[in-house]
Amino acid sequence: MIPVMLSRINPGPRSNLWSDSEGYYQYLPALFIIKDVHKLPPGSVWPYYNDKGEYVNKYTCGIAIFELPFFLVAYYLNPILGYDRSDYFNPLYCNIVALSGLLAAFLGLFFLRKSLLKLVSPGVTFWVIVSVFFGTNLYYYATREMNIAHVYNFFLFSLLLYMIPGYLKKPGPLNSFLLGAVLGWIILIRPTNSIVGLLIPLYDVYTVKALKERIEFLFQHTRSILWMLPGAFLFFLPQLMYWKEMTGHWFYYSYTEEGFKYWNEPKILAVLFDVQNGLFLYSPLVVLMMAGIVLGLVKKSFQAPVVLLVFTIATYLFASWWAWWFGGAFGHRCYVEFYALLAFPLAGLYQHVSTRWSAVSRVGFFWLVIALMIFSVRLSYLYTSIGGPWDGADWRWNLEKYEWVLSHFF
Repeated sequence: MIPVMLSRINPGPRSNLWSDSEGYYQYLPALFIIKDVHKLPPGSVWPYYNDKGEYVNKYTCGIAIFELPFFLVAYYLNPILGYDRSDYFNPLYCNIVALSGLLAAFLGLFFLRKSLLKLVSPGVTFWVIVSVFFGTNLYYYATREMNIAHVYNFFLFSLLLYMIPGYLKKPGPLNSFLLGAVLGWIILIRPTNSIVGLLIPLYDVYTVKALKERIEFLFQHTRSILWMLPGAFLFFLPQLMYWKEMTGHWFYYSYTEEGFKYWNEPKILAVLFDVQNGLFLYSPLVVLMMAGIVLGLVKKSFQAPVVLLVFTIATYLFASWWAWWFGGAFGHRCYVEFYALLAFPLAGLYQHVSTRWSAVSRVGFFWLVIALMIFSVRLSYLYTSIGGPWDGADWRWNLEKYEWVLSHFF
């Protein structure tokens, strides 16, 4: 399986570091090769300039922090392997940095598995992990466009979910600092993902009484909880220093005119069902995750209330953004990290099927799961072959594309 995934990494210069992924990466050559953040060219990124006419990177440095050790390995290997160290888009940089995204995806699956094993059997855990990976567009972003934000945040979401149960048992200063660091890293990469912080007050909360007890618990440990702030600040400090240097302000909205254009008329149905990256069309296995939420609400289990709340808020935010389809993408890419949360109600559904359904029904159900995984993976390869990205506010499938995909699907 690993060689097949590695074969999807494009070997050519710039092939893995383009557009958003280049923006995240730019901090590293600016610091270690150009050695001047004022002289960095925009490359393939839509440029924004300060009052001095200097290019200002609109992307934050959270991904660059993860890519840093991989970049340094390539930096020192370049002369040994005969590459030009100053060419920060040579194949060695591109491929090694791409591996950081692949590693992030598998670290996410690793910590997700460890969390699920505390709740369900190894067999159910196996089915959840393979479903999340192969049944959603996580597979595409883990093996093809791994250097944009989502697989890194998938790892951090999974790590956060793994840490929270232990933290709620022992919310001391060190645990608070570490949890704050993970939350800070998540928010630095994508500020809207701050909503995942709702997991702390709402994890394992299924009743009003339990909510009151959790709030009392958090107030009782206020001093320890405040240690989250320096943990989060640790990751934000480099970004604040960059903004101050380039704009004169410690805080800067780098997306300038881009914003939540549809706040009062969110495109929710489009985000979920439109041919332009609709979530359920390109990752139909997510429907089973939704069924798991319904089951979890009934049974008061598997984090269904907080997962539903976070999913609802996230969907509203995505549907309010000016480009609700989020550019050229395979499926709605912004949900990739949220599959870590949705895996919990999916585990509840799989456990219910495994323990309550008849043998024949179980076999039929899991054959359906396999079919949905095959559909998602196969479509991701066709997306690559058809010459994506499928992009643009007015983009739509036409008869020629339908016929081509259908003729090549089987």
